[in-house]
Amino acid sequence: MLVIDGDGHTMEPTDLWVERMDASKWGDWVPQARGELLFGEFWVGGELRSGGKEALDRICANAGVTAEEYREGLSMLMLKGGADPDARIVDMDRVGIDAAVLYPTRTMFFGPVDPIPALGNAEFVRDCQRAYNQWVADYCATHPDRLFAVGAVPLQDIDLAVAEVEWIAGMGLVGVMIRPSAYIDELPLSHEVYDRFWAACQDHDLAVGFHPGVHVDTPDVIRKLGLCRFDKNLQITNADVDPVYGGSGLGQAIGNTANMMVTMGRILMGGVAERFPRLRFLFMESGGGWCATQLERMDEQVESFALEGRWLSMLPSEYFSRQCYISFEPGEWNLAASATKLGVDRVLWASDYPHPEYHDGVVVELRESIAPLSKAEQQMIAGTNAVAAYRLTR
Repeated sequence: MLVIDGDGHTMEPTDLWVERMDASKWGDWVPQARGELLFGEFWVGGELRSGGKEALDRICANAGVTAEEYREGLSMLMLKGGADPDARIVDMDRVGIDAAVLYPTRTMFFGPVDPIPALGNAEFVRDCQRAYNQWVADYCATHPDRLFAVGAVPLQDIDLAVAEVEWIAGMGLVGVMIRPSAYIDELPLSHEVYDRFWAACQDHDLAVGFHPGVHVDTPDVIRKLGLCRFDKNLQITNADVDPVYGGSGLGQAIGNTANMMVTMGRILMGGVAERFPRLRFLFMESGGGWCATQLERMDEQVESFALEGRWLSMLPSEYFSRQCYISFEPGEWNLAASATKLGVDRVLWASDYPHPEYHDGVVVELRESIAPLSKAEQQMIAGTNAVAAYRLTR
């Protein structure tokens, strides 16, 4: 059986931006690490973006754990394959993954309302993302039949985003990644201001992967409902938790799914899929078990409130069946049942390597989850759907 991970991650090396950005142009704004990869300090735009002793001490004190216990909980992020493609292939071979499509880690967090002032400069954001896109293209080139990647784009500036889409296509990356959130003046993704971006992705046959993240750099559910603390420091927003403020846990369990529901509604009910019928939309890392029910509800509401269907020629579920995919975690209890409702050809699976949700039993878990389906259906979910979604060539 062909097994393709539809959503793995890189873990950007500490010297990525220093080596690939113009220091004469950006000076100490260039993202840079001080100390070890995960638990040192990471600076962006001249300000502390993640880590630091003060943050670590605060997190451990509030959680009642030692620094070593906290480090142990994030040990997956230290897997060498996040930054070393050869090490990744060794890990893929060990667990039975034939190919993987990669999303970033730190590069996800260059949103339009970030509290670090330098990240309000869209050209600086573009240069940060370009450096990553160049690096990940090189990473994948070491094993071109097994490693594939999506690129990041500065959607807060349409001109820059369209130009980056063209560059990404020219480099052979297989899609673009944006967060499931508004980018320009808090206008929803269904607004026509984004249409040139959608058109560029469609023209270049690049999938658009909506990938959430827990931080306060986009005007999304996590920021607006206070699902995490408001802070520049990613470690604070993700790990300084109490019963009032969540972090990675609350943000991913509730925030990711809520953001993806809103985004799916904007794309399907807001007319984006109608206007761009050849564009493929991928809804990632938000669970998948909710999707069939929400599509059913979208159809019901469009039929009940005809005013909201005037710009649509199909039902939301029909757009989904035509041009959308959703990613499941391999152990979701209703994966097989959901696939039969959504369409088996619309389902991807994700390992999340090397993030904390990853474990070496992901492929075994996937096989168990899809066992109720036919062999042909199992193969679609395990691998061939990813080939179709990302237009992979192996």
